[in-house]
Amino acid sequence: MRLHRFFIGHPIDPSKVISFSDPALVHQLRRVFRFHEGDKAIFFDGAGDDHVSEIVSMGKDDLSFRVLETRAVKPHSGRKISLAVSLIKKDNFEWVIQKGTELGVSEFIPIVSDRSEKKGFNGERARKIMIEACEQSGRADVPSIREPMSLNDLLASEKRGMVAFHTEGADLSIEDISRTGDVVACIGPEGGWSADETEAFKKKGAAMVRLDAPILRAETAAIAVATLLLLG
Repeated sequence: MRLHRFFIGHPIDPSKVISFSDPALVHQLRRVFRFHEGDKAIFFDGAGDDHVSEIVSMGKDDLSFRVLETRAVKPHSGRKISLAVSLIKKDNFEWVIQKGTELGVSEFIPIVSDRSEKKGFNGERARKIMIEACEQSGRADVPSIREPMSLNDLLASEKRGMVAFHTEGADLSIEDISRTGDVVACIGPEGGWSADETEAFKKKGAAMVRLDAPILRAETAAIAVATLLLLG
């Protein structure tokens, strides 16, 4: 029988009985999944392992379990992809976070671009979405997410290779991009990157890449790019 997976927000030491307080998780285990003492589940802390465990005790707000077996979880991909996405409508941006996490994106960078539809987002909710996506997809490491930043700040601080996906004037196809090495993939808003932003990418030495596909919505383009870079 497949065991349910749950994330806990502190390190798991397999040699010890783990006790912690998390009212929301305990409520989920007790009321939603009907867990009892002696039942088994998988817990993970984001470090890359699954811990098959037995529940020792459950209080109103606290939980104790002992680890029976530790399993290393193979990463989704051998490379790390940071997805820098211009802020778009809330539901669409959250969909990118969910699906990107399932695919194996390592980091999300919300970008306030010249044509962004929004200027901020709910970071706490974004992390909850990432954790739930990890629990459901079998992923044992949780991506990171930065606070929203301007494109200029990203370009000034970033040392890794950068790929900017653009609808106009891009000389390269995604087939021309290396399938190895870490990269920051930058996805513009619905209207694309502005002329000033395109020039800034070129000055940075970022590869300007087109998707050989019909015009895509920003959220669709983001997941298409993540899929091609991680699984292609």
